[in-house]
Amino acid sequence: MKRILAAAAVSALILSSCGQSSRIEALRAENEALKAEKHTLELALKAYVEQIDVIYKLPREPRLVKQPPVLFTDMVLCYGGSPSRGALGVWDKERFSASVTYTDPEGKEKWLYDGFLAIEPRLWGRPSGDPENVALAGEDMGGMEMSGHKEHWKELIDYWMAPGNGFHALEEAVADAASRLGEPPYKRKVVMNLPDAVLHEYFEILDSRTAYWGELDGREMDFAVPEDRAAACKWYIDTMNEAFKAAGFKYIELIGYYIHSEEIPTPTRGWRWGWKKLDVYLPMVSDYLHSKGQYLTWIPYREAASYDRTGELGIDYTWMQPNYYWEGDRYPWDESMKMIMQNGLGMEFEFDDRLLESSPESAEQRRRFYLYIDYAKRSGLYGTRSFTYFQDTDTMRNLLRSDNPSDRKVYDDLCSFVADNPLRKKVKR
Repeated sequence: MKRILAAAAVSALILSSCGQSSRIEALRAENEALKAEKHTLELALKAYVEQIDVIYKLPREPRLVKQPPVLFTDMVLCYGGSPSRGALGVWDKERFSASVTYTDPEGKEKWLYDGFLAIEPRLWGRPSGDPENVALAGEDMGGMEMSGHKEHWKELIDYWMAPGNGFHALEEAVADAASRLGEPPYKRKVVMNLPDAVLHEYFEILDSRTAYWGELDGREMDFAVPEDRAAACKWYIDTMNEAFKAAGFKYIELIGYYIHSEEIPTPTRGWRWGWKKLDVYLPMVSDYLHSKGQYLTWIPYREAASYDRTGELGIDYTWMQPNYYWEGDRYPWDESMKMIMQNGLGMEFEFDDRLLESSPESAEQRRRFYLYIDYAKRSGLYGTRSFTYFQDTDTMRNLLRSDNPSDRKVYDDLCSFVADNPLRKKVKR
């Protein structure tokens, strides 16, 4: 009996020792996790120390920027390049045709949009291997495995320059319309998405490497150096310009590039300046574009950081998003128009498939949409400054194809606003 008790005591001691060991290992693991979290927080705090946000809402005097030349009046956004878009990842002649011309209720065909913005913020679901998801813009990085490298930037160019797709298809759509209407009064203008030179290889990890993008002239670019970020953008511009020129297009003209990030924070205004620092290299990119006779464009969200300092950054064309279509009366129209008019900006129209009668939200979204037309006219913006048009995925074509008379009326009203824009009389030929 004593032997049994002694054995039991030894077993209990062993089990106790094992349990203690497991608890120690668990505590060690927890401690390491806390240290990692502390390190991340310290990095974030260091970045925010540079960004004093307390004066973000201080009143600022509006600074009216010099108006750029009128090269176009109405530019539609065309999202494409990410493999995740599936069938809507194809911009062929038929798809572009819905935005190139418009046939009014009397049967008269007219030229419609005279500008086309090629845009893509990220490459989701890449089939060509790791990484599967790549960011081309320094914001909204959820799900992105890394920031775009040199080869990923080139993927976007290759997409828009592929035969039968993108700019080749746009050229075909305009040529086809010209065979019916005669030569367009001026070339249709094209603007190309310029990827952000994202500071870190992993946007939100502030100690991930900055020398990741790739080489130029045998030297690894380090995005901690503003000049290297600008150099990468210059390479992209040159590569795109050369491909576009080699295509020999007759009806379309590449006039500039587009900054995708919808805000450009500074150390004192905006969100996550320490993560982005776009303002340190964009003026260099602007100078380079101007030397090529091209322009830098931007579409900030309502009251985004730097919307009122575009001249300092070298941005030529800026259209503010009223965001009313999404948020309604949370963003009053009078205040939005005051910001737009006093700062020499254009305006972006915003709409999506909820304009269609089949949507349960159609009535409210149409009410909001028609206020864009109303305020554009009553403010004096219509006929004096250009517009951009966010159509989500394929709304122009969906409105055109609809058999519903009320959908056709929305389509006619939108197209009439675009095609009859009085500013077209002032477009530089």
